[in-house]
Amino acid sequence: MKILKFKMFFSNFLKISRANIQVASLPTAILGILLGITNVGILSNLSVIIYVILFFVSLTFACNLNCLCDLNVDEKYKTYMSNAVKSIGVRNIKIILVLELIIIFSLIFYLFLEGYVFTSLISLLGLFFGISYSMEPFRIKKRGILSPLPVLIGLYTLPILGGWFLFNNSLPPHILLFVVGYALMNEGFTLVNTCEDYSEDKEEGIRTWAHVFGLEKTLLIAFIFSIAGILCLIPFLVRLNSISPISYLMIIISFFGIMCASKEVYLVRNDNNLEESAKKYAPKMRTWFMMTRYPLLFTTLSLFL
Repeated sequence: MKILKFKMFFSNFLKISRANIQVASLPTAILGILLGITNVGILSNLSVIIYVILFFVSLTFACNLNCLCDLNVDEKYKTYMSNAVKSIGVRNIKIILVLELIIIFSLIFYLFLEGYVFTSLISLLGLFFGISYSMEPFRIKKRGILSPLPVLIGLYTLPILGGWFLFNNSLPPHILLFVVGYALMNEGFTLVNTCEDYSEDKEEGIRTWAHVFGLEKTLLIAFIFSIAGILCLIPFLVRLNSISPISYLMIIISFFGIMCASKEVYLVRNDNNLEESAKKYAPKMRTWFMMTRYPLLFTTLSLFL
């Protein structure tokens, strides 16, 4: 009986942690690091390991908090999520959140003591965005034009910068373009998910870009943002004269991955009922993440061959 209860708890915890999406998040944790080092052996550095753990604990915390704060919204459509919250129990989730916060602050403090001051500050800022996105009195996810900023900046921008500044003190233009492209591309995919929740969010008083600009314009923005992922290839193009044939191949694969994902984002608009179309395509978000992020990761790793 205890084993059965644990399995049920673990299964529900994976749901409220969005483990199905997190499997595509490893590149976000280490791309900034890989772009900023000259020896792949540095990945075994304890501070690198701590940073990656910090990223995933922070992401899990943000997901858990979001599910708790969105309980009423999820009851209207994503019942599998609200049922997971109820099964674990609101009180237990709050305890889990406190434990996660203790781990997060401990890891950030370690990095600070090791001299990674800027990365520590970036991590604290990311934590703030994770909290402010879902939790009152901020609850930025319902603040109209501001609604995507915590995800765009906190989830898709800061982790890359935090990893980069572990071993670098300045930010070259080509790396900045990578960060911008990576953030916009991922936000483009996420906006499809935002449009998916249009009616449920409206009913709960949550005002997103889908409500500010309308579904058609928001999905157009999603497509334009996704295409911006091409900017991610600039750091590799800058090094074309010094990279191996494998790197050339990975650059091509990364390009086609971004273009294929962007094409599917564009197809979301080819329907009379845009909300239903968004609901149909939103489950592909993990696939879009996988087919764009991992080729970029493998392209970066190929530079060390």
